Amino acid sequence: MSALTSVWKKEFRDAIRDKRSVLAAMSYAFFGPLLMAVAFFFLITQLTDKADIEITIEGEENAPQLVDFLNERGVVQKQGEWAKTETPIVLTLPENWQESVRKAEPVEVTLRADWSAQKQQTDIKRVEQAVQAYSSQIAAYRLTLRGVDPRVIQPVQLQKQDLATRGSKAALIMGSVLVFIILSVFWSGMNVAIDISAGERERNSLEFLLSQPLSTWDIVTGKALTATTFSLFGAILSLVLIPIIFAYVPLHEIGMNVNFSVGMMALMFILLVPLALFATALQLFVSFRAKNFKEAQTYISFLLIIPMAASFGVEFARLKNPILYYLPLTGQHQAFLSLIRGENVNVMGTVISAIATLAAALLLMKYIARMLKSEKIVFGL
Repeated sequence: MSALTSVWKKEFRDAIRDKRSVLAAMSYAFFGPLLMAVAFFFLITQLTDKADIEITIEGEENAPQLVDFLNERGVVQKQGEWAKTETPIVLTLPENWQESVRKAEPVEVTLRADWSAQKQQTDIKRVEQAVQAYSSQIAAYRLTLRGVDPRVIQPVQLQKQDLATRGSKAALIMGSVLVFIILSVFWSGMNVAIDISAGERERNSLEFLLSQPLSTWDIVTGKALTATTFSLFGAILSLVLIPIIFAYVPLHEIGMNVNFSVGMMALMFILLVPLALFATALQLFVSFRAKNFKEAQTYISFLLIIPMAASFGVEFARLKNPILYYLPLTGQHQAFLSLIRGENVNVMGTVISAIATLAAALLLMKYIARMLKSEKIVFGL
């Protein structure tokens, strides 16, 4: 244990000296959730914006009642020219409007817009809904004038009862944020893992360390614990910052609420410990297999695509396979989602996932310890 502690202290002291690597490692844990919060803030602001929508209404003199109805719904005539960066939203009212309405004939109204423009999606939907509401109002008036109850054209009325809690609704968008928490253990310790493996070999300090009266297992374990320390620090930074940052995101305006209690954050951190050790062991393995520092950086950059693809793939594909609860990485992700939703965590699946993750990390470390007995690995041949 004293040998292991000595290696850990030595590696940690060397790693902490490189301030740029440390700041680069921690920057992901900070800027990842921050960027997601900014994106959600603007998205929610756009969805809940009740400001008037300015569109071009051609032939407004043909249907003044419709124009007044649109104005009441916040759809008004645009004053001035459209900007060059904007695609005009144009509503055309035909000249035969009054005659067609008088004869109870359908009137063709044209709405021209760019449905692929993300910034105008909400505005276009509001215009469509306003026109459809006016159409339904006219239909109801016509039926009433003919002595027919307007409800006869609605034989079935669907009553929606939403059983979702604010937490379960929040999980729909917070799932992508949880992915950043999980990936923080891969990113935060990456630079340190490369530096204490491929970096030490290039500086010729790895040979000196192996010449000491230490077993390769002690050396590998000390290095793994050093990089894991940085990984867990990044995880703590993400867990602490996310509740603070998302407190300024108006989730309540769309009926969502996220409550990160101290107990929830502590449980998340515990679940991240074996994953951080696994991420570190994987990065050390790749770094020692690489022939130099730059090659190790390249390989690990590609390696990080795997956890990113797995996490985002499960999140956006909405996979529901029960085996996901028992696998490394996906097991932690599913447990996090359950905590956010306020549901009971699959204890057996979470424990098995943690044990499997820890076992995979220890097996990798054991294999790396054997690798360091080879001259090809030590000298990067």
